[in-house]
Amino acid sequence: MTPASHPRGRILVLFSCKGGVGTTFLTTQLGCLLALRWQLKVLVIDGVHPFGDAALMLSPSEPKATLGDLLHHPERFDEALLESALLWPQPRLGVLAATEHPLLDGTLPRDGWPAILEAARSRFDCVLVDGGRAMDARMMALLRVADCLLPVLQTTLPMVRDGRRLLSALIAQGIDPLRILPILNRVNALDEPHPKTLDRALGTHIVHHIPEDAALVRECITGGYVLWYQAPFHPISQSLIALARTLIPAPEPMGNPPRGLLQRWWKKQWRWNPQHL
Repeated sequence: MTPASHPRGRILVLFSCKGGVGTTFLTTQLGCLLALRWQLKVLVIDGVHPFGDAALMLSPSEPKATLGDLLHHPERFDEALLESALLWPQPRLGVLAATEHPLLDGTLPRDGWPAILEAARSRFDCVLVDGGRAMDARMMALLRVADCLLPVLQTTLPMVRDGRRLLSALIAQGIDPLRILPILNRVNALDEPHPKTLDRALGTHIVHHIPEDAALVRECITGGYVLWYQAPFHPISQSLIALARTLIPAPEPMGNPPRGLLQRWWKKQWRWNPQHL
């Protein structure tokens, strides 16, 4: 399919109630998948504060401006300013980096979100936001306008308990529960509870499961790999493809993983050496 078939981009927000569940990895890998396999124009926004790493996972370049810079000056914001702030690790994939000033992050206003998201909707087919785990006024302003909310959980009892608290709080704030699609990440088939047990504990249906492979995920993060190109038939890759089909209503994509010499060339384009930073 082509980007022309999407007149306005969808906004998808991944977030969690505890750190370390893998929202940044899922956001960046899903963004790469939609840009490369679905041939969509995708924007990844790193909304984690402090210390967001989405841009670091996708590009070795330093951003000229960050999300914090844009939020600080909503009166001067326009599409040209958004374009100038983005990193482009791939022609169809743009990245807006997180703020570089963690101590000042609490003072960032929330009023800039509508302008940023409206400009992103008009220029991109899909906007993926890594929301992290901070549930403040800015995050709530983002969640209210998002098309789909993707809370990321793990199977531990504290995670499920806190996930239920978080989802109950969001619904109490007027968030439509039909827009909330919980994802269970890092699932070990040997230790996974029965799906109905998890649904009852969480109070809603978990729509998607991502399998565990800590070694492969670590290799992708440290080596700057796009998982779908590095291991297209791995269970995590196949699970991300299934998730993308759920989130983006579209015909089957045009792209396929390249083979042979072309595959090795593509891997080189996406791999960078962290020692050069």
